[in-house]
Amino acid sequence: MTRLFISLPACAMLALGLNAQVVAGPPCAFVRGNIVNDASAVRVDLNDGVDLISFLFEGKFVSELTCVDAGDINDDGLVTMADYTYLIEFLFNDGPPPPPPFPDPGPDPTPGVSVANLADPRFSFSIGSGSGVPNNTGIALPITMTNDAEITGLTLVFEYDPFSLRVDEIITEENTVLSGVSADYIIASFDNVAGIGFIGSLRDFSTPFYFISGEDNALPTGTDQLVATLKVAVVNGANQGFSAVEFVDGLKVPNNRVVAPPAELLPEAHNLVFDLTTAIRPTLNSGGGVSVRRGFIRGDANGDTVFDIADPITVLNYLFAGGEKPPCLDAVDANNDTKINLADALWLLNFMFRGGPQPSEPFPQPGIDPSDDGSGSLGCASDGD
Repeated sequence: MTRLFISLPACAMLALGLNAQVVAGPPCAFVRGNIVNDASAVRVDLNDGVDLISFLFEGKFVSELTCVDAGDINDDGLVTMADYTYLIEFLFNDGPPPPPPFPDPGPDPTPGVSVANLADPRFSFSIGSGSGVPNNTGIALPITMTNDAEITGLTLVFEYDPFSLRVDEIITEENTVLSGVSADYIIASFDNVAGIGFIGSLRDFSTPFYFISGEDNALPTGTDQLVATLKVAVVNGANQGFSAVEFVDGLKVPNNRVVAPPAELLPEAHNLVFDLTTAIRPTLNSGGGVSVRRGFIRGDANGDTVFDIADPITVLNYLFAGGEKPPCLDAVDANNDTKINLADALWLLNFMFRGGPQPSEPFPQPGIDPSDDGSGSLGCASDGD
């Protein structure tokens, strides 16, 4: 994937997507927190919080934005949900005011990104793995989080090969840590042209009110907590091998507006967890993705993709007449007992001529053994076994 990087005046940058990185450029006079210029006076209020969320998740245009630096309310060099929380804490919960320039306009005295590049070992993200054959759908890949400290929100961004995999759904509200605490705000989206997906959540989107109600505004600690489940498909024509789904920082998040801005104006997205107003980088574990296999039809002993009398004859010839080894022993194992013997030939003949039970899955369409752990059961030459 081509990564696009730009260096424009900060005032001319677009703030949309999950995390917009503030790019250094000619200085811009602004008031931190004043997301959009008020017509009558410069002021920072809840309307700016609404505008900030609109910039983060609705993809407003550059002409609607005063200055991206104004959205970096916690002054860490990234525009994220932590900035929304910082603003709300200031307005409603006696939090500190935005750093300079505030309340008077001026240039940014602290340009650059201050979020630590080193991952905090207390937090980690992981993506699970699965296997399938071309045109398989519904392959479930869990996205999990381990956090030794409570957090108030998170963003995840991941990349995959759109010529091998297609994301059909991101499930965030079924048995996840987000649904378990009824997170107020969850956004999940993907782009199968770019091969990018992202998830963002705030435990308490109505931050101004949690201190009044006394509700906990944090996601609990835990190990391998389910954040979401990706439902993916293997596209037709995908090459055999492992197709990775992996977390990547700094991706350009696609815009889903009808009239999208140019790609070079899209912001970068980052994998982060949030402790109220602080953004923290977690450890990003690798190894997620789908093992793309050719698959087999159980009972198709000779591997011609046609199920007929030639198949039990192939089994008998292999067992008793010195015939060639079939190309896929899993396909020969008609009763799926992980043994190749006379019972398999009899199973096929019984099914074909006496109405007996059909071969075990995958049948009649090609697929992988549903009881296979991904390493192969008896082996298929087509899968490199």
